[in-house]
Amino acid sequence: MSVESGSQRSDRSSLDTRALDVIPRDLKDPQKSYAKRPRFSSGMGMRVFIWITAFLVSIPLLVMIVYSFNRAPGRFNYRLNEFSLHGWLDPFGVPQLFEALSNSVLVALCAAAATAVLGTIASFVLTRKGFPAKQFWSMFTFIPLATPEIILGAGLLSLFVSSAALEPFASILPEGLLYPLGISSVMIAHITFGIGYVIVTTRTRFVELDSRFEEAAADLGASSATVFRTVTFPLVWPSVLSGSLLVFALSLDDFVLTNFTAGNTPMFPTWLFGLLRRQLPTQVDVVGVILFLIASVSMLGSLLIIRSVNRARKPG
Repeated sequence: MSVESGSQRSDRSSLDTRALDVIPRDLKDPQKSYAKRPRFSSGMGMRVFIWITAFLVSIPLLVMIVYSFNRAPGRFNYRLNEFSLHGWLDPFGVPQLFEALSNSVLVALCAAAATAVLGTIASFVLTRKGFPAKQFWSMFTFIPLATPEIILGAGLLSLFVSSAALEPFASILPEGLLYPLGISSVMIAHITFGIGYVIVTTRTRFVELDSRFEEAAADLGASSATVFRTVTFPLVWPSVLSGSLLVFALSLDDFVLTNFTAGNTPMFPTWLFGLLRRQLPTQVDVVGVILFLIASVSMLGSLLIIRSVNRARKPG
């Protein structure tokens, strides 16, 4: 076992001192280095990028707001002419505009409510229950999301129109069952397409949720329905709300599925597409601004509700 002499220790300490002198001063003190580091690339640059992106996304909305106060010089509201409030004073002055919009809003509300219920139940079963072929059914729920809308619409159209095979029994069937293209068929199509979005948003929340809360409630004698109603659902309802709002927005402006399954029933996306071939009145921009305001208020309200609930759950 060797013992270092005093000269060897002094030589090693001098080498260590020279090695430290080679290291930059910024690396010796990381806090000072971070304080002196320019933050434009990470802070200011990111803010500039976000503002530019928000501005580019807002351009169509700004144009729509401006043209909603314009008096069109002809049938098409493409060129600024003069300031006018006639579009806002008579927003539903175009024939069939109110009927088409009300049909689309009705379908969107029903689709959002139905997908919220069905998607929540499906997510709960897929995450909390065990059954044969569970992995297969988990993948099956994403098929409507992965299938192109034009393929899904064509398949649903074939399904609805195939009721023509029941024509020999028309005398004993309820009226309207044959060729049931209309609000009901559009609603079924939008529910089929939108339920996957609710499952995606709620299933993640179910996976993150600690199952010990449910087990504790069950140990206290609560039934499965009571546990879900009093423990599980209050913890996952923000995800259910966000998923249903997303389905409402997608259903309201969906054109492909609506075009396949609406038949002769006027729906806002298909009605607007047909109208653009003949004219583009100012009322279309007015209705677009109104729909945007309604969507913005609903999204802001849901965010405020979710934030207040999260604050109430925090201890203290």
